[in-house]
Amino acid sequence: MEVEQEGKKVRRIFTAEQKFEILKDIERCKTIKEGLAKHQLAQSVYHKWKRQLEVGVRASLRNSRPLKSTDLRRLEAENHKLKEVVLNQALLISELKKEMNLD
Repeated sequence: MEVEQEGKKVRRIFTAEQKFEILKDIERCKTIKEGLAKHQLAQSVYHKWKRQLEVGVRASLRNSRPLKSTDLRRLEAENHKLKEVVLNQALLISELKKEMNLD
């Protein structure tokens, strides 16, 4: 999955859709070897993608990090802000109790 580019090895990253299209294109070639050469893929990568597709795990064709929806990211940010507010309030209450000798 690496390709030479100006003397450096570059790792190519494909989306699930790109992987699926590449698999279909390789199947349309006369031989698998010809298709792999066309896309500059190793045979092991082809078989890995093919095996994942055959077991019906389209989600596993995407790259290692799952994509987060915008709603999930927004909720995580809101959750982080709320945790900070609660921490600040707890510290303020603690300081007020100390000042009033309520410990």
